[in-house]
Amino acid sequence: MIVCCLRDWEREKFALHPIINKGIEFITQTDFSTLTPGKIDIIPGKMFCLLQEMNTVPANEMRAESHFKFVDIQFLLQGEETIGVARGAAQHQVVEDRAENHDIVFYQETNNESLIRLVPGMFAVFFPQDLHRPCCDTYSESFIRKAVIKIHLSLFDDGLFMNNP
Repeated sequence: MIVCCLRDWEREKFALHPIINKGIEFITQTDFSTLTPGKIDIIPGKMFCLLQEMNTVPANEMRAESHFKFVDIQFLLQGEETIGVARGAAQHQVVEDRAENHDIVFYQETNNESLIRLVPGMFAVFFPQDLHRPCCDTYSESFIRKAVIKIHLSLFDDGLFMNNP
């Protein structure tokens, strides 16, 4: 997991994989205020953005999730959100498996969960071993708008993204 904000990203991006930086560059170059929620292709079949709007809920009402084929960059555009995160998907019991069709599994309980608080301009990067419980209240319910960049794992060692500036 990586947590950062756009303010710091410019000076710290050298530490991130180029495909993660491509996702962050998409965020910096997109006027999300003109877009409606939905899916936006960045690299067809390999990288896309899900623009989402929802209200946060108490953490005990959210299930942790993880993915196997995609890395998430969750960028908060509006509101305030707490995300629980724990490592080691293999050590947690799956309660709903939608991996085959939707690349997501859900967990009811997590061990050794840490909480991160996002405010607008911040983002978190979640890898397949990162269970994450997004959209949780921080102090109270908050309307959030977020961009979730989904990056297929093949782009981390595939030259494809180098040919798509």
